[in-house]
Amino acid sequence: MDYLKNIFLHNFSDKNTHRNIFLESAVREVDIGIHDYEIGNPQRIQFDIFVAIEGDNIVNDDIGEVLNYEYLVDIIDSKIGKRFSLLETLANEILDDVLFPTKSVGATVIISKLDILDSGNIGCSVSRLK
Repeated sequence: MDYLKNIFLHNFSDKNTHRNIFLESAVREVDIGIHDYEIGNPQRIQFDIFVAIEGDNIVNDDIGEVLNYEYLVDIIDSKIGKRFSLLETLANEILDDVLFPTKSVGATVIISKLDILDSGNIGCSVSRLK
């Protein structure tokens, strides 16, 4: 998972320092899927979100100087009431919201279906720089 969560950082060419905030292993029940047996039957979905924040200067030890990681939970919770056919669509919508704050310069969203395979997970990841 380390490879996926930091893949977007390898593309920074500005040589500036970037902090990261993250949310890992958040599990929610989501109505998602294209198959008849999936529709109307919520599935356990795991969310992993990693956000790069430009700069590392925190002067006053104040929440106003950082991007509050709790907004990642709020983004997920705002999406799970909606029905999605594809994990990719859900991941892109989350990524759009994650990158909205000015302080966000890049992010990776990883979404996994937990109950499809006997062992292991399936899913998708999407990364983007602003």
